[in-house]
Amino acid sequence: MSTYNSYPENPNYGSGCFRRRIQLRASEFQVIAELEDHNHGFRLTLDHDGSTVTAINAETLRIPFSTCPGAVTPLQGLVGLPVTQDSQVLLAHSNPTANCTHLYDLCLLAIAQAARGEGERVYDMRIDDETGEQGGIAEVRVNDELVHRWRCRDWTILEPAEFAGNVLFKGFTAWAGRAFQGEEQRAAFALQKAYFVSSARRYDLEAMAGEAANDSREVMYGACYTYTSPQIEQAYRVAGTVRDFSHAEQHLLTFKDVTP
Repeated sequence: MSTYNSYPENPNYGSGCFRRRIQLRASEFQVIAELEDHNHGFRLTLDHDGSTVTAINAETLRIPFSTCPGAVTPLQGLVGLPVTQDSQVLLAHSNPTANCTHLYDLCLLAIAQAARGEGERVYDMRIDDETGEQGGIAEVRVNDELVHRWRCRDWTILEPAEFAGNVLFKGFTAWAGRAFQGEEQRAAFALQKAYFVSSARRYDLEAMAGEAANDSREVMYGACYTYTSPQIEQAYRVAGTVRDFSHAEQHLLTFKDVTP
C-alpha cells in the first residue's frame, strides 16, 4: 500500500506555486469549457435548449491515470438536468463520486455559465507552495478580479481573521455554503478544489509513473471515477503528464508542454 509519506518528494517544492485556469465561453445554446493545471487538461462542449442540458461532449487532454478517459461516460448523467446556477439542484440529481471530480466540476461551472447567458468567464487559481509556519497564499481571480485571497497552512485558513480556523477539507462545503453566495461561493469552491490538487506538487509524480491506483485503495477508494471499482483495479499512473506553470502561466490552456 502506498502512503503519502512514502512518495518521492518534488525537489522544486518551495520555490513555486500551483496554477489552474478555467475558461467558460457561452454562446446562445452552447458553452465551451476548458481546464488546465499542473496535472490535468480537459475540454468539454455543453449544449442546451435554454432550460435543459441536451448534450455533453468531453475530452481528456492530459490525465494522471490510464483509466481517466473513461470518465466521459458517467458525465452523460448530467444530460437532461436543468440549466441553473444552483449547483445543489444538480448535485441532488447526479453522483459526483462516480465521475472525474475535475470534469464534473467543470461541467457544473459550464451549466452555471449557460444559465447566465452569452459571455466569457475565466477563473485563475494560484496556490503558493507552503513553507514554514507562515504557510502560503491561495487566491482566485475571476475575469482578472480578485475574489478570494487566503493564507493557508496544512489545509487550514490562517488569514483573513474572519475565516481563520476553517478547513479546506471535510466541512468546507458546509462552511462555504453558509459564508458565500453566488459568484463568491462558486469561486470559493473552485479555489478549494485547486488547493486540494495543489498538494500533489509536494511529490515527484513522474517518478511514480506506473504506480497502480489500487496501491492507494485504503485511503483513496471512492474518491472519484478512477478510485472506484472496477477502474481502481486496472488504473496505473501515466508518465509524462506533469507540467509546472509556476513561472509560465501564459501557457495555461494551450495544452502544450512547458519549456523550462
